[in-house]
Amino acid sequence: MSDSVSQKSIEKEDVKSVQDDVPIAKVDTAYNADFLAAVEKTALNPRSARAFKLYFIVMVGFMNAVSSGFDGSLMSGINDMKQYQDYFNMETTGASTGIVFLIYTVGNCVGSLFAGPASDIWGRRGGMFIGGFFILFGAAIITAAQNEGYFLGGRFLLGFGIAISTTAAPTWVTELAPPQWRGRLGGLYNSCFFIGSIPATGAMVGTIKMASTWSWRLPLLLQVVPPIVVITCALFCPESPRWLIQKGRIEEAKAILCKYHSNDGQMNAVIELELKEFEQSIIIKKSEPFWDYRGLVKNRNTRWRMLCLSLMCVNGQLAGNGLITYFLTVLLKNAGVQSSYRRQLYNFANSLLSAFGAFTGAMLTDKIGRRRRLYVGAFVLACLLATVAALSSKFGKADNTNIAGANASIALIFLFGIAYSFTYTPLQALYCAEVMSQDMRAKGMGVHILISNLAGFINTFANSVGLGKLGWKYYFVFVGWDLVAAVLWYLFCVETRGRTLEELDEVFNQPWPARASAKKLTVAVKETGDVAVL
Repeated sequence: MSDSVSQKSIEKEDVKSVQDDVPIAKVDTAYNADFLAAVEKTALNPRSARAFKLYFIVMVGFMNAVSSGFDGSLMSGINDMKQYQDYFNMETTGASTGIVFLIYTVGNCVGSLFAGPASDIWGRRGGMFIGGFFILFGAAIITAAQNEGYFLGGRFLLGFGIAISTTAAPTWVTELAPPQWRGRLGGLYNSCFFIGSIPATGAMVGTIKMASTWSWRLPLLLQVVPPIVVITCALFCPESPRWLIQKGRIEEAKAILCKYHSNDGQMNAVIELELKEFEQSIIIKKSEPFWDYRGLVKNRNTRWRMLCLSLMCVNGQLAGNGLITYFLTVLLKNAGVQSSYRRQLYNFANSLLSAFGAFTGAMLTDKIGRRRRLYVGAFVLACLLATVAALSSKFGKADNTNIAGANASIALIFLFGIAYSFTYTPLQALYCAEVMSQDMRAKGMGVHILISNLAGFINTFANSVGLGKLGWKYYFVFVGWDLVAAVLWYLFCVETRGRTLEELDEVFNQPWPARASAKKLTVAVKETGDVAVL
């Protein structure tokens, strides 16, 4: 086929060659032709020794998500334990319970102000180490707490530490992962929330029958395990190559890329593309005041990035997941489950099912992308939660005799948890890290923690009061927001799949980045690995 033939006449079924008569291996679609060409020329083996070494290294980062998972699920179950309620004079809902949940959020908000600077100054590994130290200290205090003051103080330190560690860890994983695996590894990070959630809920099934305070102290003691792993291992892991380049340590960054982004420790097309884009996009950062966040909103490009991050923070928190994470036992009571032991069993089952949704979503992240999953998923969540409310209103009364109706309510609660975990859990940290440019990422991820917790205020103090006063009617607050979220995602969500982090800069410079990011190119992949746009 000659060069004079119009590209519009090239059909998928009869393409033989492009320009230089090299045979065509396949015709495909891509968001970025340069990235696809580099990936086609780089056969990265996911079962090689180097790959497995990388997997074990990023698991250190995953342990920070495990810490977060412990807390969310522990407090949901412990809040329903009579031994805990009697010891601290608490109830399952109301203002006093709301304060116990709220103080963790306050710690998160305060910690988020230090999280970005810590990761920028001491590196991503340093941020994980510092966060792990505070998590360990806080977990020890709440486990040994003799009064409500000690318990609240420990909860504050837990929130403070988790804010720092969950800023540094997803940033580190996203920056260290090979670009063609970034979606899966980054998605698996936040999905490891359930690696903490499952043993936490499982432990409470066993300890709830203990008559002493160890019924709730023993599950809390499990929280010390993840930060011990992080503190012990973090500083022995490789640093983020992007952070090293930002600090002018180019050769160290190059060595890390060759070691973990190749099969043989040598340069390849993907590493060459990364280094080229690093050189073009990453500015060696001069020291600046830790309190200076103006760079996050300095121009249209950065403001669009912050809009995408804010949408994930707010929509992810107001999807109704807070009802499941912190108040599942209350929802189950609304659905007609009156036994505390049965509620603990259902809490454990929900953790297993939600983990299935999250890990399935993580493994598919590089295949189905982000944008469509978010706007379709938000609509599905609205439908499911509305159905849960309708069923709970009819079959959730204490004198209900329709067992099938009550079971249908419980099944829909579980299905909502699976759908939420598939839609949001893998993307909550990954997407926020992806949409930030290198010079924005650490502080931006700190702001991500702050906004998430401000939105999450509804999931703690407000949910406790709302469920106590309105019961199942309160669910419709989140049904309405999920419908709004579906529209917002469709209009403003920028697709990050199929590009390196640096290539997203071109997308955010477009007049309407969300629309520009969804456009695909039709490309011919030659047998040599070269790519030509059709």
